[in-house]
Amino acid sequence: MAKKKDDKAGSELKRGWIDISNISSNNLYKTLKDESEYTKKLFEALQSKDLNLNNIVNKLPKSNTISRQQISKNLNEAYQREQLVLALGAGISIEFGIPSWNLLLQSLMVHSIEKENNVSTVLAKLFNEIFRPNPLIAGRYLQEYFEKNDSSFESMVRDVLYSEMDKDKKSKLLDEIVKICVAPGKSPNLDSIITYNFDDILEYKLKKTEMPIPYKSVYGIGIEVKNDELPIYHVHGYLPETDKLNDSHKITFGESNYHQQYSDIYSWNNMVQINKFRENTCLFIGSSLTDPNTRRLLDIAYKQKGNKKKHHYIFKERMDKQKLNENLKKTLESEEVLNNKNTAGLDFDETIKLLSEIYERFEENDSASFGVKTIWIDNWGEVPEMLKKMRENVS
Repeated sequence: MAKKKDDKAGSELKRGWIDISNISSNNLYKTLKDESEYTKKLFEALQSKDLNLNNIVNKLPKSNTISRQQISKNLNEAYQREQLVLALGAGISIEFGIPSWNLLLQSLMVHSIEKENNVSTVLAKLFNEIFRPNPLIAGRYLQEYFEKNDSSFESMVRDVLYSEMDKDKKSKLLDEIVKICVAPGKSPNLDSIITYNFDDILEYKLKKTEMPIPYKSVYGIGIEVKNDELPIYHVHGYLPETDKLNDSHKITFGESNYHQQYSDIYSWNNMVQINKFRENTCLFIGSSLTDPNTRRLLDIAYKQKGNKKKHHYIFKERMDKQKLNENLKKTLESEEVLNNKNTAGLDFDETIKLLSEIYERFEENDSASFGVKTIWIDNWGEVPEMLKKMRENVS
């Protein structure tokens, strides 16, 4: 009888008493709160003394992780073959004071509302906080607003981008990335860098190093790279802090840009990504791998590889179990359907463990569908040391 209850609870979880396919570290507790009836069902199942949690875990998609030692070995081999590409996301720049995507949108929205309607900054910020406009819709609105008002959209984005930035801030992560870049024209060396960031922090750090590092920032058609130069592909556009901006500095920001990228598969930035994804080993750092166009290009490249399924890798931070525990307790306390009787027999540690396992398995399998292996970390402080071991071929 116990086995039937096990199977039933497991199948209910698998069918979606909670929409586990959309769980992320940021919205997990919100998902639990919003889906009160599903939450009740799950916790009733978890309280069952006959329920074997391992039975549920065994029904989840299989883990796609490999050991850190093997990952380091694979990355070093790609580096030695000069087939390693670093793919850098927003997480690289945020510690220098570069605003997050949402904060950048908010700042630009504040400017447009305040200037057009003469309302206070406080009211504009409240609008963003309460209604949380969709990023694509906000981006489209902002581009059209600046075009209609004869303002330079890229100039305004740059002003916001660098307004609170400290380029000289110490960063072990970026320091280690710079060390990986120190041998352009020599061997071994990186194949290239793909960055999804607009800023020039990486270029600034490369210039500041004591060793001369020839590189070339590529952000449009017609920019040639010499054999001894390390290409840094700004595939979403490039807004250097002090250079004069021109038509080649257009950035991918709003919905119209994404539509253009989707329709023009042979654009230079799409072709760069497809070629690098197909022919090289890419290491994603500071990226969430949620950009629709990047996912599409990874999918195309993965199918083009045929039987030569080289893996890419991505760093992902594990869920903070203490924070999840606190959020879970708040959820239970705020839900009328989950009274003391419902939660009396609940093992929080086991629940946290199960939810974390669900999250990680689905994240791993999502990335793996594009040929990307997940490297789980407890915090970003681990990454510089892992990069150093990869660079120096230390087990």
